[in-house]
Amino acid sequence: MSTLNFGGTGTDPLLPTVPLACILSLARERRARWHPASPVHLQIAEWVCNLVTSGNLTAGDKLPPERQLAEALAVSRMTLRQALEGLQSAGWLTRTLGRRGGAVIANHRSDVDISNLVGLRTQLLQSAMTASSRLISATVQVPDDTTRAALRLGPDDTVFDVMRVRFADDVAVVLERSFFPTALFAGLLDLDLTGSMYSIMRRHYALGPVSATQELTAIIIDPSDAAMLDVAPGSPILGIARTSIAGNGTPVEFSRDLFRSDTLRVTVSGRVISVTDALSEPSQTSAPQHSPQPNRSGGSTLTG
Repeated sequence: MSTLNFGGTGTDPLLPTVPLACILSLARERRARWHPASPVHLQIAEWVCNLVTSGNLTAGDKLPPERQLAEALAVSRMTLRQALEGLQSAGWLTRTLGRRGGAVIANHRSDVDISNLVGLRTQLLQSAMTASSRLISATVQVPDDTTRAALRLGPDDTVFDVMRVRFADDVAVVLERSFFPTALFAGLLDLDLTGSMYSIMRRHYALGPVSATQELTAIIIDPSDAAMLDVAPGSPILGIARTSIAGNGTPVEFSRDLFRSDTLRVTVSGRVISVTDALSEPSQTSAPQHSPQPNRSGGSTLTG
């Protein structure tokens, strides 16, 4: 990236921007390599994403006008607009109309709802072009006390200890360390563990999670974990400890995950526990009858 502004048109004049001529030059280099088996607008979108993840483009950089960029890529403006619309929907750029408008690279973060047990890869692909995993290690271990309690294991039980790094658009976003009871998942280490673990649990063992309890903690990452997530040691990061439960009520997974909140937008969706709870809520005009009562976890029972 250039450290000086050579005529770029980023949104903030105090930040360095990539000259439009450089982007057009990159576009001319790319246009001769469109693959006939894939829609060109998807290839253009992937090309822009790769420019961002490689550091050639950063948040605030403005793309050339549609006519110039389409000519440089040797595509129609309609095809280019399809690509830009897809990138805008996925949060990679913002677009404004008018004389001073255009497409500007956004500070992109993929969306993840941790209460959705469909699997991380499926969620990442809703806002990222690609999602992948790298297996760091997979071993049989004696669990620590916390893992043993979460999985309701006996003193002689062991677990599969699986550590992976998850990527969105080739950027490391999550470091996972998951523990599975060996008694429930015989032969797990013989399977391909770079895909969806929840899919493996469902397809091979009929023990896919249907519910989970999760604890969120803000922590400071240690040097070894920081290296795997490509962040600076001592950076703040979101830690999530999760216990997943199968349909028969059996705990099937305990995990300690580290989420990069600078690259992920982590959300938790809520729901009413039951219709009875919803109907029993006090009206807005009535005064509260008593103070919140402690629940079993030691917190307070709140409404709203």
